[in-house]
This record gives sequence, C-alpha cells and structure tokens, in this order.
Amino acid sequence: MRTMVYDLVIIGGGINGTGTARDAALRGMSVALFEREDWGAGTTGGSTRMVHGGMRYLLYDIATTRLSSEDAGRIRGIAPHVTWRIPFLWPLFPGSRFMREATEAFLSAYDPMAKRKGGLQHARLSREDALALEPGLAAEVEGALTLDEWGCDVYRLAALNALDAKEAGAELYPHTEVVDVLFSGRDLRGVRARDRITGREWDVEGRLVVNAGGPWAGRVAALAGATCALRPGKGIHVTFERRIGNYGLILEGRDGRTMFLVPHGAETIVGTTDDDYYGDPARVSLDITRDEVEYVIEAAAYALPQARQWRPIRAWAGVRNTLFEWGVGEDALSRRHEILDHEERDNVPGLISIVGGKLASYRIQAEEAVDLALKKIPRPAAACQTGTRPLPGAEAQPDFIALAREIPLPPAALERIWRRHGSRTRDIFRDAGPDDLAPICRSEAVTPAEIRYVIEVEGCRTLGDLFRHAHVGAGSCDGADCAAPAALFMSELLDWTPERTRAELDAFRDERWSERRPVLRGATIAAEEVVRG
Repeated sequence: MRTMVYDLVIIGGGINGTGTARDAALRGMSVALFEREDWGAGTTGGSTRMVHGGMRYLLYDIATTRLSSEDAGRIRGIAPHVTWRIPFLWPLFPGSRFMREATEAFLSAYDPMAKRKGGLQHARLSREDALALEPGLAAEVEGALTLDEWGCDVYRLAALNALDAKEAGAELYPHTEVVDVLFSGRDLRGVRARDRITGREWDVEGRLVVNAGGPWAGRVAALAGATCALRPGKGIHVTFERRIGNYGLILEGRDGRTMFLVPHGAETIVGTTDDDYYGDPARVSLDITRDEVEYVIEAAAYALPQARQWRPIRAWAGVRNTLFEWGVGEDALSRRHEILDHEERDNVPGLISIVGGKLASYRIQAEEAVDLALKKIPRPAAACQTGTRPLPGAEAQPDFIALAREIPLPPAALERIWRRHGSRTRDIFRDAGPDDLAPICRSEAVTPAEIRYVIEVEGCRTLGDLFRHAHVGAGSCDGADCAAPAALFMSELLDWTPERTRAELDAFRDERWSERRPVLRGATIAAEEVVRG
C-alpha cells in the first residue's frame, strides 16, 4: 500500500465537503477529498433544491436566517448559471394559522433578509390579483403575499465546487469510501480508503482530517473514537411531470407544517416533510411511505386543486444532519451549524467535524472549517476567496444568439446546457464533430460531447454520475429512452466490459425505480414490474 501526505483529508463529498475542499485548495493547502458515492449524491441531492434563507426559522432562529440569506446572495453571485429567481405566492385561506396580518408582519421581518440575497420586497395581493396571477388557486383563497427565493441545481453546485477544488490542486476520489482511520500515538494522522469500483485500498496521511459526512458524521467520528451529537431528520419530496402552476407557492400541510411548491425546469417539486430518522441515510428513499406521499400531494391540492390532475413521477428523500436537541419538535430544530474541534471535545487531536447547517450557508461553513484548520496547522495561506471568485462556468454572461452561431444546436438546447456548465459550454463543443451533437437525452438536451466532457473533466465513473452531472434520465422519461445509449457511449470511453455495462444499466434503473415506486398506484405498479423484467 502506498502512503500519501496532505494538509487536509476531507471525508464526505456533499456541498460541505466540496466547498471545504475548494476553499482550502484556493488558499494553497494540499487536499484529498473522499466521497463514497458522487458529489452531492446524499443530503445535498435530497434537498428542496433552493438556496433560501430559511424564512420559517425567523420564529426561533433568526441568526440562521440572517446568515443563510447573506450567503445565499454570495452563492448567486459566484454561480449565476446554476441558480435562478423563483417568485413565490403565499396564498391565504380561511381557517389557516397564517392570518393575513400576522403573515404580512412575518414577511416584513423577512424583507431585510431577502434583500441580502437579491430578492424583492414582499407585496400584498387582493383575492382578485392573486387569482389573476395564479388562476388555479382554490376558490376559497382570500388573497396572497409575494416573496422571492432562489432555485438551484444542487448537483451541479457540488460538482462545480469539486471541479474548482481540482483545478486549484486538490485530489478528488469519488466512489471511494473511508473504511478506517490511522493514528500516530493518540493523534489522528490519516485514513484508509477503498475504491468501491476497483476494490483497491491504500493509506492516505493528512495533517488534519475534516469530517464532512453529513448525516454519516457520527459514524465517521466514531471511527476515531469521537462523537457528533446529531438528530437526523428525513424529508421527502414529490415531483410532478410538468409545471402545475405559474409561480412557486408556500403551502400548509394538514398539521400546519410549511412546505414549498417549486417550479424546477419543466417539472414541479413539492415538499418537504420533517421527521426523525433512525435508519441508514443511504437507503432513505426506500423508506418513503404512501402516506408521506399523500400528505405532500394533499398540501399541494389544498392550495392548487388541479395538482390532483397531474401525474407525480417520482418521490425522493434526503436526511438532514441537524444538531441534536431533546424535547423539541422536528420543525423547531435549529438549522445552525458548528465546527467541532475534537481535540478539545474528545481528546482526539487531528480531527474536526462540520455538522448542522443549511445548503445556503455551506460556503461560510467551509470558510470557518478552513479557518480552524489553519489555526491548528499554521502555514502561509491566502485569504478566503470563495465569496467572490466565480465557480467554473460563471466567468461570462450567456449570449445564446452568439452561441447558436458557434454551435449548431437549437437555442433552447444550448440554454439547457449553459444552465449546467455556463461559459464552459464552449469548451464542451470546441472540437465536436457531427456525431458529438446527436442528442442522447432529448428532454435534457444531452449530447455525446457533454458526456465526454463530464467524464474527462469532471471525473464521472458510473452511469448514475451522468444523472447528476449531465441530467441523463432526469426528465419525465426517467431514462427509459436515454439510459441505454448513454451507457453504451460511456462503455466505449471507459472500456467497460459487457458485464459492467449491464450492471451499470441495472443499477441506474434500480435507482430510478426507487423514486418511481412510492408514487405508483394499482395496475401501474404491475405494469412497471413487467417493463423492468
């Protein structure tokens, strides 16, 4: 086994891990980043896919709302191609716990936070104005309030942080699990890693190990004899096959829980729930119940009755790594974050953990983690750049007319690709021939040129990686049309055997099936089983 030495060894490639790798590498530190799946495949991908300020936390955690809103503004600035404004309506109904005056006062308090992330101030709408903007609202609606939030392609955000870290010198190891830790005396000095595809194991030494394991952080800390007190929370979402409304909506569940209806590409996402979760975070999507799906759809249909007319195509879940509190309901748990120094807490030198927090505050969490790392391993380092330095692809503004003159693809297709890669779209097609432009996934405008790029530049190793990096199978077909040709093309580039190609297809279809299964009813389940073979 060969041994390598780094300043930081980071465990976990979600948004916190990739963000920390980026920050540290840009400051001149040597970094190795390990992720057992793909960038953002866990909690990051299970989010509501927004960088929002956490409006509802104003009631009991205003500091988190303020911090998240401020950093959401920075994320918008460094990644405009993977974020977008979503105008929301907050419809008001008789009998709701959201009374007009109280809700307006609530949004008045949120307005300064919204301004921090570039959102407009709220406005008050009459019943007539609300129905003019969203005719599908339930007839009982009494009016509405407006607010702004920001949608995000969270998989691309994680991938771009990883890519920028790589281009700054970090070494990235996706699909590589940390199976043990290494000690020198009582000091943690590295990890043993295992490539989950090849089976190869090797030791990696680091002056400091950063635990960014999300809901797995407690298990990672336990490898070193340390602790992280977490209270994991399960949240599910339901995706509809089309946009079922004109705007985003603030929803209320039958128990009063606040949820979102979010336009996302050509689809609509509704969620999320919040329940204590005691299972394996890697299998949370297998634990979605029909009652949970109905609870979410019911909330959408209460405000927008036409939701019952449209087909839900998948349900998916994530596990939040919320900090432990006793005697508090799930909704009221703080979303604050902590950077834990395990030398002080557990007498384990060489280990720090990033726990808690929100997607919208990942950048500041990473900055604080690297600040602590530099105190523990003093060395010359540049100042933090992550709040102002554009992520890859954000270096230029889009000009789709000019782009269409350079690349012979429809403008709508180029816009979709730009929304994934920004100005790097030109790099993708620079040497592309006619065969590289033929669509593999028509609904998401994925071409062989893009697949080659995410393999060669972003390091994709499995067919499932193409779902996250290039949106293969992310449309309403769920990969029925594009999974096989994408797998064949990938097998040629990576020299897969026929057995490996088949295994990749099976794994891809199983993952897609796990999200379709909870929304299927009656005879459609049997039909799906026939199709699956």
